[in-house]
Amino acid sequence: FRSKYKTDIERWSKMEIRFAQQQDLRQIAQLYISNHKSTYQGLLSDEYIQGLTLEYGMDKWTHYLADGKGKIWVACNEGIFWGFAAGTEDAELPDTWYLDSLHVIPEARGKGVGTRLIRTMGKYALENHYAKMSICIVRGNDAAGSLYRKLGAKHLYDFEDTFCGTKSQSEKLIWENLEIFG
Repeated sequence: FRSKYKTDIERWSKMEIRFAQQQDLRQIAQLYISNHKSTYQGLLSDEYIQGLTLEYGMDKWTHYLADGKGKIWVACNEGIFWGFAAGTEDAELPDTWYLDSLHVIPEARGKGVGTRLIRTMGKYALENHYAKMSICIVRGNDAAGSLYRKLGAKHLYDFEDTFCGTKSQSEKLIWENLEIFG
């Protein structure tokens, strides 16, 4: 047990977080679609879940990367893709960076990958002179909400969101003090 534990610590401590590149888009799209299908089953309509395709994911993230407004970070180790986070300016709140998407492969959950991605994005927001960082979550995605709150996010407001015509009850959270990421 001791040597396995030490090996796991060494493996996770070597995690690299970097900006996404064109060659990352397929893995980003695959993880995005896979996680949406598992996470939002029962929270969003079956029609929405069944309509998610790799082509949709590739199109979404190719445009996201190409438009230059948003940023995508990937977490990997020795060529193994563990997850990604995407962000852009918040369209509603001035001086606020928006954590648009966070996805981690199932095998890496609970290992600090999501936390490292969030901290990387928060540090980016701080260094680029944003005052706050926000995120929206679908009600019922309790694991994500718990992680964001653990890292300092607070409830801002509840609202009804739409995913390709599918309505959901959602919540907007905010990090008021980005210094915690410095």
